Amino acid sequence: MAKILNYPHPSLRQKAQAVTKFDQNLIKLVEELNASLIPNPHEPVGVGLAANQIGILKRVFLMTLPDKSIQAIINPEIIKAYPKTLSQLPEDQQFMEGCLSFLGYYGFVDRPIKIKVRYQTISGQVKEQILVKPFSSYFQHERDHLDGILFIDYLKQSRGKIYKADKKTGKLKAV
Repeated sequence: MAKILNYPHPSLRQKAQAVTKFDQNLIKLVEELNASLIPNPHEPVGVGLAANQIGILKRVFLMTLPDKSIQAIINPEIIKAYPKTLSQLPEDQQFMEGCLSFLGYYGFVDRPIKIKVRYQTISGQVKEQILVKPFSSYFQHERDHLDGILFIDYLKQSRGKIYKADKKTGKLKAV
């Protein structure tokens, strides 16, 4: 299990390189990401983890899917982002993002609720699919990591608030 890097570690701001070899090293990387994503009982459950969050600059991330399985996503692309965003939904359907590199901090990121994506599997097979919220947000969040973009960057742009979870109650408080 690799240590998940915390902000402001430099790897979190670096752009990851495309995967060109679908070999045993890639399998080992995915296994290491998976072991790191498995929840520690003292930390929040993660729904995704990008390779640069463990210091490896490859375009690979893991993401939880609707069936609760975890999928390795290699060389991800967003082919189309549909126009409707989270802020256009009723408030009870909106949610805040968190990040395993910013444990305990959350903020609202106004992302498209539906995207069409293309990626490769661990064997190199190309897949395309349409994702809707919250899975579309998971994909966008992890893909951003691979470009050195963090969810706090969106909060700065929109002058959004960042919230910290109280360790005892779990309630969020603006910081």
